[in-house]
Amino acid sequence: MPVFEYQALSAAGTSQSGTMEASSEAQVLERIHTQGLLPLQVKLAGVASVSTELGAKKKSGWLTSKKVSQADIIAFTQQLSSMLNAGLPLDRALSIQLELIEQPGMSKLVRSLQEQVRSGVHFADALEASNQFSRFYVNMVRAGEASGSIDDALGRLVDYMLRAKELRGTVVSALIYPSILFVVAILSIIALLLFVVPQFSQMFEEMGAELPMITKLVMAAGEALKVYWWAVLGGFLFILLVLQYVFTNEQARLWLDRSMLRWPIVGDLVGKVEMARFSRSLGTLLHNGVPLLGSLQIVKNTMSNRVMAKSIGEAADSLKQGESLTRTLMSKRVFPAYALHMLRVGEETGQMEQLLHEVANIYDAEVRNAVRQMLSLLEPILILIMALAILVIIGAVLIPMISMADLVQ
Repeated sequence: MPVFEYQALSAAGTSQSGTMEASSEAQVLERIHTQGLLPLQVKLAGVASVSTELGAKKKSGWLTSKKVSQADIIAFTQQLSSMLNAGLPLDRALSIQLELIEQPGMSKLVRSLQEQVRSGVHFADALEASNQFSRFYVNMVRAGEASGSIDDALGRLVDYMLRAKELRGTVVSALIYPSILFVVAILSIIALLLFVVPQFSQMFEEMGAELPMITKLVMAAGEALKVYWWAVLGGFLFILLVLQYVFTNEQARLWLDRSMLRWPIVGDLVGKVEMARFSRSLGTLLHNGVPLLGSLQIVKNTMSNRVMAKSIGEAADSLKQGESLTRTLMSKRVFPAYALHMLRVGEETGQMEQLLHEVANIYDAEVRNAVRQMLSLLEPILILIMALAILVIIGAVLIPMISMADLVQ
């Protein structure tokens, strides 16, 4: 039976290590838990690679990055939440973090946080001063400090970040295959026009045969691409510059976001993604005691769609005047109606927080279904377009060849 080495923490915060025979790493973790310990590291005896229940990632050498990634923040939050929940004081938990982290950027960040906490600075203020944590994160921790439940606040932050990462990953991964397919189609067409068509063009000229119109067009396209490739490249770069302007200019981005909400299929998907983000963010903040008005101002900054973010800001202003939050959002006509009706019930019954989490779960599932449906429609369309384009080019070459063969016979 394999022998595992482990390192764990007791309830008093002392470090314990030893070896244990078990059939798997999971069995070791289970036994450590039954002993009332918090597992930090578990590995096969004599093996350098380390796996931890808390999700710590070890990196060394030239592959080590000095930047702090979102994955580092999630791992840090998850570890810290587990240690605080086990009863360790914050300073001791940060010291253990420094022993475990090998990523230079994250290690420097945690050391800075610990120094500020030891000097009497509130943990939330230290997080804010580091400029590595979002306003949402900082306010969640600040609310946890105020209520004396920072471990619970960190636990909810981990849940929120993991769900947000999963939702973002669902959308991004869904776009990877169509993007690759599109690039392959463009490169295939360019290769045919630059290298295949010119070979046949020379042959047709030498034979002096009358060519069909489609063949002439394809040959002209290949010749134009060969001569004016710089114009095609310039046009591509111009499009990139226009896109950069649209995404960096506030008014242009507002116009794009408003337009996207009206697009078929895409608009529905964007609305569901943003609704899931809005509901989960607001529900998490309210659960941790952040006032509704303050929560809305924070949530507004987490939204990707500028039109929806602007609507939330206007709803917060209306709330100050005593108006209903959901009624104001309904008047904007940018959020899904079903979700707002559910939130209206929560607003009227005092169960807003609970219904916000239910809406978030519903729209997480809706996003996955919408992405699946979009892919089932997009993939065959791209394949069909690619096949037709290649078929036209090949057909333009084969038609005159078949005609010449008939004449010879």
